[in-house]
Amino acid sequence: MRPVFCFIDDADFELDNFRENAAEAFRGVDFVYAQDFEDAQRQLNDRRCLCFLLDIYGAEPGYESGELPKAEDLAPALGQGFAAQELYEGLNGQGSARDNQFLRRLYGRVQAAQEAFSRAAAELGQGPSFGLASLAQVREHHPWAAALGYSRKALYTDAAAMCAAGADGVLQKPPGLDDKAIAQATRQAAEGLASAAFAAVSRHLGCLAGALGLRLCREGVSLNLAEVLGEALALLGVEGAGPVSASQEEVLEKFRVLRLQEMELAEGDLGLILALWDWLGRES
Repeated sequence: MRPVFCFIDDADFELDNFRENAAEAFRGVDFVYAQDFEDAQRQLNDRRCLCFLLDIYGAEPGYESGELPKAEDLAPALGQGFAAQELYEGLNGQGSARDNQFLRRLYGRVQAAQEAFSRAAAELGQGPSFGLASLAQVREHHPWAAALGYSRKALYTDAAAMCAAGADGVLQKPPGLDDKAIAQATRQAAEGLASAAFAAVSRHLGCLAGALGLRLCREGVSLNLAEVLGEALALLGVEGAGPVSASQEEVLEKFRVLRLQEMELAEGDLGLILALWDWLGRES
């Protein structure tokens, strides 16, 4: 089965933009586009998904759009009338000590703008809980799948929260001042996005398959399967897996000979092995 990736985003514009300007770079992969996890589950229809791209900022459940934040409420946080010259006054020390003091002051302005953004987003019913909730669902229902935050609006703290919750990393949506600029930036960034997502899938599958192989060896169960998993890890380029001694076709054939469906494997273990099979057998 061709590997399946899923992009979850509550905005039609983002889904359409990715479909038209980025998906082609993900060679050998089919995409599902959904506005929330439940929609993704319906469209997947029991197909294995190997990677989820998760929008981090989205509408909170049950929120209905209202009025935009008032300009006078945001102005204090944005620091209107700020004189840039104040950044340079009274700097102490020389070299890196002075440089770091200057950057801390400048970042204070960035932080003020971030706080204004967070306030506005909250008033509009949007926040990182959208992505965190999607991530929790992915980990529960698709444990073998890599999960990457994918956002243009998320802040550093939001990215840190996603990683702390178990995401395999965070990718930035290509920025732009308008729809046309975003589309162009997405086309330019598509190859890099695909490369990063593919690497995340290999890392995630490699970590899980390595742990499964060690457990099988420790329990003395299905040592042949453990050996084939070791060869698969080498193909994934997992550090410490040893040199590549077999081709993808050879490893896939060894999986077939083992008759995985007839083995008494836990559901999660079987799902992981079949996901690994899908990934190794993809078309480049």
